[in-house]
Amino acid sequence: MPVDVPRDAIVIRFKPTDPERVLQRAERDHRYSGTYGLSVFAAAPLPGEAEPDTIDRLLRASELANIRPDSNPRYYVCSRAGELLDRGFTFTKDGDDDEVAEHYTVDLGPGPTVEETKSFVQAFDQGRRR
Repeated sequence: MPVDVPRDAIVIRFKPTDPERVLQRAERDHRYSGTYGLSVFAAAPLPGEAEPDTIDRLLRASELANIRPDSNPRYYVCSRAGELLDRGFTFTKDGDDDEVAEHYTVDLGPGPTVEETKSFVQAFDQGRRR
């Protein structure tokens, strides 16, 4: 079920980056969850918080969700959730008991194509090192 994410929320994600591999990841997720989704971390900046500080907060949340920095040294930033929303994507929550507040799944729809995953990937930058 879609959830509201502030349009100004910063969104980060990890590999893969190739649209075909992103689609394969979504298809694998579909086999387990029934939806074509991609894991992201998102949060609106707190009052007075600069973008780098928000990103650091999201990276710490990803580690709480067991994403290890040594095996995921690069991350990708979408400057605002509104960019993904404008491309027709929605955000959902997994609903797991241990899901961190900043974790979301971006729903790609009922039968995504490589073109749709390409649109998703293009919303993010070229990658930054932790």
